[in-house]
Amino acid sequence: LERAICLFQRGELHVDDQISTRGKATAKTPLKLNKVSGKESSTALAFSEQNWGACTRQYFMSVNK
Repeated sequence: LERAICLFQRGELHVDDQISTRGKATAKTPLKLNKVSGKESSTALAFSEQNWGACTRQYFMSVNK
């Protein structure tokens, strides 16, 4: 939850004001330029093991003390 709040604070995550097909608000990350392909992509900010694994484990360890 703390990581999600930080993403909102930095402006990297925006809640879209449109409603999804399930009737819930959707959240979209902004596009970042992929230097290799030259295309814009949102995977740079995706919540994945590669992007957030180390930070998430560190946070988990800190709150378990």
